[in-house]
Amino acid sequence: MNKILIVCGLLMVSTVAFADDITVESCADGAGTVITGVVSGHKYCMSNKGMNYWNAVAWCDGQGRRLFSMDDCACSGTTNCAEKCPEMVNVVSCHRWTDTPIGTTQMYMVPSGGGKPRSLDRAYNYDCCALCK
Repeated sequence: MNKILIVCGLLMVSTVAFADDITVESCADGAGTVITGVVSGHKYCMSNKGMNYWNAVAWCDGQGRRLFSMDDCACSGTTNCAEKCPEMVNVVSCHRWTDTPIGTTQMYMVPSGGGKPRSLDRAYNYDCCALCK
């Protein structure tokens, strides 16, 4: 019985030690998470909750920042932004609004993982996070 307790105690201590190695940097007084761009290394602040486009703009503005743009995707002559957003490739979390319009009611959205940007109605979709630069 004592051996089982000692082993359990060691496992608990090692689990706590490993948990300290994982660091998640927060922003916006804890309402957001810092996301580092894959290409530029720039640190963005992403909201922890989804919201519509107008709320995302206001959320970034409240921090003295602006919403991520398709221009921030870091495309080059060899990388087509119509197929992916290199700056956000491998950044897995929620979909993210951009400040880049498509017509009068649609905005580009960059999917989780930096996949192919697509359009969403800026007033009625609440499933995207704000990503501020």
